[in-house]
Amino acid sequence: MKKIGCGLLIVIIVLVLAVSGFFYFKTASADMNDIKSLQANRYYVSAENMPNYAPAAFIAVEDKRFYRHDGIDWKGTGRSIGIALKNQSASQGGSTITQQLAKNLYLSSEKTLSRKISEMMIAKRIENNYSKSEIISAYLTTIYFGNDIYNIEEAANTYFGTTTDASYTGMPQITVLQSAILASTINAPSTYHPDQFQTDTALQARTRSTLDKMHDQSLITDEQYNEAIAGIPTTN
Repeated sequence: MKKIGCGLLIVIIVLVLAVSGFFYFKTASADMNDIKSLQANRYYVSAENMPNYAPAAFIAVEDKRFYRHDGIDWKGTGRSIGIALKNQSASQGGSTITQQLAKNLYLSSEKTLSRKISEMMIAKRIENNYSKSEIISAYLTTIYFGNDIYNIEEAANTYFGTTTDASYTGMPQITVLQSAILASTINAPSTYHPDQFQTDTALQARTRSTLDKMHDQSLITDEQYNEAIAGIPTTN
């Protein structure tokens, strides 16, 4: 029995190493310099140059443990993989901001377990090569905001006539509410449009939820929260 147990253990170890090796070589072609090259984008703004609440809105909605994980939120990912194995599809969430950046830059949007594993491995490489500030900055330069806009600064310019660059005086600075609106649209950019916020009650509800999360996670103050909430149209 012990020999059988040892043999099974060896087989499992070999299989794990084989699978790991396969995905290592599969993802080795992801050029980490692609992230740095995003800084050449005319709309690129470093997160360090933004008001804190702008990136915070996306962290609150997409990855509240962003500053505490190493690229993979194992709790959320474990749940996602369990559901994926059951359904034979990686259709559930669980991706961290780093994983989403990996997908946006290097992978397709196919909903498969193979892509999910590749996403995780590339996310680990990203975390090993870049700081959290650089990662969130790159992420905010690869998100789709509708109307062929893939950058938070361009989105702020286009939809609100504001800027995310705290050092730029040529435009008003993006507000807490506007940051929350943008973060509330990215999961369904073809459905929710920032320029329709004043009349779209569904987007208003999503934005209120985003502000609640920002406040609950202590990413904005009571004063900032109350001011932003006051800017949401009330319905009779």
